[in-house]
Amino acid sequence: MSKTQQLIKSFYHSKMLAAFRIQPMGKAISYLFFLSVVILIPVLLGSLFTYFFTEEEFTAASGVSSGIFIVIFLPFLYFFIAAALFCLVSILASMALLYTRIRSLRTDYKQLWNITAFSITAPTIVFVLLEIFIFSSSWLIILHLFFSLIYIGLALQHLPTKNRPA
Repeated sequence: MSKTQQLIKSFYHSKMLAAFRIQPMGKAISYLFFLSVVILIPVLLGSLFTYFFTEEEFTAASGVSSGIFIVIFLPFLYFFIAAALFCLVSILASMALLYTRIRSLRTDYKQLWNITAFSITAPTIVFVLLEIFIFSSSWLIILHLFFSLIYIGLALQHLPTKNRPA
């Protein structure tokens, strides 16, 4: 399955999110880098929109210097987004590990990390688009975490339970 198909399935198919747990860790890591690129595109579009439609007077010197700044700053922005996603996935996977221990679900941290990497797709894309093009608020971070936990919870419902001795 391609990364684009995984991205689309991550929006609506909670059983598929649980099935992604058996993929190798490298696929989840490469998917997070792909998700970083997907997130970077609206961020750049929002930046360009703000740059071109502000009230300030445009001069050739400011256009060249800001263009060079964007080219230099772009890789750092990409790696910052990727690092933030990796930290978010690790924290949410740790929270999911506590939940699976309480519910006696048969899984480990690596599988939860894979599930979480795919589960944050929809909330991340939706809230990035909301923040860039509609409105920005600090509450969006809390809502993003809340909806990410809902997606993870929906995926965890499809995990098998541990066999208990009779």
